[in-house]
Formats: sequence, C-alpha cells, structure tokens
Amino acid sequence: MGTVFSETLTRLRAENGFPTAYRFYHDNGGAPVLKISYRKYLLIEQGKNLPEAQRLPTLLVALRLPQNTPAAAELVATWLRTLAGEEVYTDLLKPLLAQAPVPAVAPLGQALRRSIAEKKYHMTEAQVLATLSSFEAYKCGIVLENDGGAWTAEELAKTLRIKKAGAQKALKDFAAAGLAKEIKKGTYKSRIAGQMVEYPSVLSMRQEVREKVRGYIRRLEQESPAEYSSMGLFRADALALKGYYPLLKSTVEASHAYSTIKKTDSSAAFFVIGRVLKMWDF
Repeated sequence: MGTVFSETLTRLRAENGFPTAYRFYHDNGGAPVLKISYRKYLLIEQGKNLPEAQRLPTLLVALRLPQNTPAAAELVATWLRTLAGEEVYTDLLKPLLAQAPVPAVAPLGQALRRSIAEKKYHMTEAQVLATLSSFEAYKCGIVLENDGGAWTAEELAKTLRIKKAGAQKALKDFAAAGLAKEIKKGTYKSRIAGQMVEYPSVLSMRQEVREKVRGYIRRLEQESPAEYSSMGLFRADALALKGYYPLLKSTVEASHAYSTIKKTDSSAAFFVIGRVLKMWDF
C-alpha cells in the first residue's frame, strides 16, 4: 500500500512525461545522478521507503519542478505528512508552515500539461552528445526532429547552408545514437519526428555540456529574426510569482500544437522562448 508521498510522486512523475518508474530513473541519468539504486527508487514509489530530506531537491529537478512552485510545494508537504503522520502534521506542522497560498495552475494549464506529457521524448546523454558535436550537427538535429520525411546530406546542407561533410557526419552520428535510421544508402529518417524532445535534467548534464547547449541557443537567437514578441515590466513578490512558472512552461510547450512534420508553402523552423528575468530587488 502506498503513502500520500509515494502517490503524489508517482502522479507528478507521470504528469511530467515519464510514463514508468523505469523511464524516470534512467532518463534522468540513473544512480550517478539520483544517488540511489533503481530498486531503492521503486521502493519509494511503492511507499515502502521514504527518501531522506536531502534527496528532495534532486527529485524536484528530475521531475522538472522548480522549487516553491505549487507542484513542488505539494510534493514536499506530502513528504512531511508521511514522515510525521497525519495527526502530527495537521495539528502541529501545517499551522507552522501556513503562508499565503501560491496560485495554483489553472485547469487549462493542467490539461495542456497532461496532453503534452504523452508526446514527450526524453533524450539520453549519448543522444544529446550526438546532437552537440558541432553547431551544424545541432541544427541538423532540429531539422530531423521536426520532419517526417527522408533526408540526404546534400539536402540538409542546402537547407541549412552548411557543408555537406558536416551534414553527413551528423546523420551517421544520429543513426548510431538511435535518433535516425538509414532507410537506404545515404538517406536517413528521424525516429523521433513529431514528438516533444526534452533534454536530461540539469543535474545529469556535465558543466561543459550545459555550456555548449547555452552557447548554441545564444547563436540561434542571434541569427534568427523575431516573428513576435510580448513582454511585461512590473514589481511582484518573488515567491508568489513562482506560481506562474508552471503556466508559462505549459504555454510555451503548447506552441508545439502547431508543429508539423510535413512541409507546407510557409513552413519554417521557429524558436519559442519563455523567460522570467529578475532585474533588481526593491
């Protein structure tokens, strides 16, 4: 029989795109990242083991839940309820921890999150490294992820205005990593086209890999003209504003509803970004 913590963890894991405990554990880097064995993680989901407090931040990152957001607060609260027991938690801890409620995710945001989770494809570290071998390979990866057709090195090079040799190497690396398959000599097709690709958690990525990703993203921003922009400048309580982050995440992910793996007369590659920038304290 599970606990309120194990049930909440299992639900949040599924809602955030990990259909099984196995996928959650291994897609997040396994023991080197989560610092526990797969067997011990299963015991946590089954309610037979409660993780130590210092493991909670790691679980939140693996679940893609920013701290102090409603879902993160819910998981931490259920951990306390399980640790202390319902009576002690309700009579003693809950009143002590009471604060202004953080805005919950709207029903629309919850529906979007559930729908999007079913389409997510979680990249392994080896697959990430294959797409990051060069900026040209990174761009080739974006094309293949978003097209259901077949590609040759010549076609990729022409579309992206890169050298054929770079496109050829990227295609071979993608095939070796399981991201593409060679359907005939020199012609490749993506294995993940049409799915929402999500990178491993920050915890499982080495510093140099994280820096490379950031660098490539900056280069994409610099070389891509803006199609649309919206912004707001205002003062807010930092903790309260975190209640908005899940909705922002869902809204950005919802843009994938317009994605297509087929070429149209006006199809193009788009880069949709959602950010909250903290300017100064006052």
